[in-house]
Amino acid sequence: MQQVNAGSLDPHGAVWRFILNGLKRRIRVAMLLVVDSKGSTPGKTGFKMAVASDDKLCGTIGGGAIEHDVVEDARALLRQPRPQASVVLKVHQLEHPQTSGMICGGQQTVVIYPCRAKDQLAAKSLLDYLEAGKPGVLRLSASGLSFDLGRQNDEEHCFVQQGTRWRYTENVRLPDTLFIVGGGHVGLALSRVMATLGFRIVVCDERPDVDTLADNIYAHEKRVVPFAKVGRAIPEGQRHYAVIMTPAHSADEAVLRQLVRKRLRYLGLMASARKARELLGKLRAEGCPEDLLKRVRSPVGLPISSHTPAEIAVSIAAEIIRVRNTGCGSA
Repeated sequence: MQQVNAGSLDPHGAVWRFILNGLKRRIRVAMLLVVDSKGSTPGKTGFKMAVASDDKLCGTIGGGAIEHDVVEDARALLRQPRPQASVVLKVHQLEHPQTSGMICGGQQTVVIYPCRAKDQLAAKSLLDYLEAGKPGVLRLSASGLSFDLGRQNDEEHCFVQQGTRWRYTENVRLPDTLFIVGGGHVGLALSRVMATLGFRIVVCDERPDVDTLADNIYAHEKRVVPFAKVGRAIPEGQRHYAVIMTPAHSADEAVLRQLVRKRLRYLGLMASARKARELLGKLRAEGCPEDLLKRVRSPVGLPISSHTPAEIAVSIAAEIIRVRNTGCGSA
């Protein structure tokens, strides 16, 4: 199996690289981090962005007016001689004394943390471990930033505040991974869409000379592997998603046979309704358990009458996001 790296293994690493590069150049940088969120909010716990004193930005904490206000707060903080971390509460109810001016009903707590020169070590360690595919725990408080290598907490995120004292921890690891089996036009379009949604993208194809595979700059990894052996390249996992879209019916069947018994969060097969019935019926007749067949989403994607590669990609992406956000998966 030939592997081709097409970029960083961690789409979220851009914020950390931005911070690290800024600190190396002795540019003041503040990290904006959503440490707690409840209800309907534009940014969820763990969302991050960075603001530099030269007005450059990286990442997002949800966009809109809230992000604009907090960015301005961060810029003002960076102009102070000795900036200190601050905790900002935004409540999205008009009647609340700390109202954000929004009416969606939720609330979020954002920490504005002015990074220090000594934070370079933690940021570099975090990036190195992400690139190696290893986990760790991010720790942040008013006294500083640290990264514990090779461990995980029971809680994904934890924010504790007592008066002016606070601390935040977050499990850091590779993001959800989408395996796309088939590097054709739809595979390229799906990679483009999913790259904006925080997924690590791995494209598998047995044809190394396919133009759309070579043109795929959105995949974090491209693996040249025979469809008959692609199951070895796709491990089980509750953070693993897979979509089958090979160029041939026989290849689809070969890949599906390898993946249908794997415990994946999501398994989709791009096929017409007729083709899907035929293939699933064949596996059913051979004794494949019904509960496994029901996990296969085919025709793949939400029914939006999609036809073009871009439209099909949007429909698949929407279905995957619904599975991820509602907890309704294939495993």
